Amino acid sequence: MQIKEEEHIMIHYFILLPLVKKVLERDLHLFEEGAFKVKDPYIDIIREALHLLHEDMRYIKKYMYQNHMRVMFDKNDGMFSRYSYVCRGYEGTSSYLNANLKRQARHCMDAYFSKNSPLHSDSVLH
Repeated sequence: MQIKEEEHIMIHYFILLPLVKKVLERDLHLFEEGAFKVKDPYIDIIREALHLLHEDMRYIKKYMYQNHMRVMFDKNDGMFSRYSYVCRGYEGTSSYLNANLKRQARHCMDAYFSKNSPLHSDSVLH
């Protein structure tokens, strides 16, 4: 028994999107507290991106609940991050190169800044 490709993609985004959220929230704080002459446009762009991100995270959580899926963080050794998951009774693990997660997070941010959802784009995972 294996998990479907769509389930694997949802697991991956379940891992990736909180990383993107953390970066965007940190950047929003830096812009709010920074000494920029005109910061409102930057703040608005980040807030819009966060809004779209939250919608995607809500969708993924609902999908995972409906499909009896769970993801747990195992460890980060500095080079790789390891996660375990349960999907319809099937257990598995996934390891991600941290540099790849960072690159994919950047692609997600680009999508959100363009007012698009990376869930509907194949370019992020490839």
